[in-house]
Amino acid sequence: MSREELILDCRYYNGEEDPPVGTDALMWGYEEAWVRMTLENNPTPQQCLDRYTKKYDLPSILPYEKDGTPLGIKAILWSRCDYWSGFEPVTAEHFISWYHQHYLKNTKTHRQLLNNQ
Repeated sequence: MSREELILDCRYYNGEEDPPVGTDALMWGYEEAWVRMTLENNPTPQQCLDRYTKKYDLPSILPYEKDGTPLGIKAILWSRCDYWSGFEPVTAEHFISWYHQHYLKNTKTHRQLLNNQ
């Protein structure tokens, strides 16, 4: 996929060098990293996806069809949720709640916004 196609699957990152004022900078940064790492063929997104798919069956608990967010972004978000939780193990239920509260927040991907016009 091209950079422009990957950005269509983002909710916060639009290709800017810095997060725009009023944007959730943390989520913007996670999406920017996903786009950059995907284009660089960095193994991190796939490693995250493999880990959380194996441990929690990520594609089943949060399928792409439900919200339009690629599994690679969800895997990176899960790794960040896991990191920020400290020593508490993150369960599927905890991640789903965190994902809805901190990432979705009634936003749509750029692709969803274009399709709704």
